[in-house]
Amino acid sequence: MNKILIFGNSGSGKSWLSGELSKRTKSLEVNLDSIFWLPGGYFQKRSQEAIDQRINEIKSNDNWVVEGVFGSLIEKFIPAASEIIFLDLPWDECKGNLINRGSESSKQLNQDLAERNFNKLVTWASEYKNRSSKASYSFHNQLFQSFQRKKHRLKNREEINLYLSQASSQTCTYT
Repeated sequence: MNKILIFGNSGSGKSWLSGELSKRTKSLEVNLDSIFWLPGGYFQKRSQEAIDQRINEIKSNDNWVVEGVFGSLIEKFIPAASEIIFLDLPWDECKGNLINRGSESSKQLNQDLAERNFNKLVTWASEYKNRSSKASYSFHNQLFQSFQRKKHRLKNREEINLYLSQASSQTCTYT
């Protein structure tokens, strides 16, 4: 059973890592943005009922890799998770990753609004260590500290790659 939960700041590499892990473990890959937002862009939130229903559906699977920044959703997966990964990368790396990825406006229904929202995302992500919400460094750190099963705090690309290589060989001992 692989029930892996990945969290950290925007741009920390959560989506990339979840994609790699889900392929290697043949697990369902879930991005919390797809649960939180309606299709077509990051403009309209789903109803809480729809969010909770989807979370319960995912948790009922034996194998999943869930990633995101939304602490209020992450904490709903914590009791079911067999392993957590906190991507605790420096802001400069996260910012570089966000800029390299860009707004992905071509995938959005409203490209102009997507560009404006991307700029807001970069600003919001830059405040990760100063926020007090459940999408903050402080809350993510609290989740990490209180988790009593297998857990990993990865602080740079080298540690992420090492974790991934060890996970691939099924002998992951890096913490």
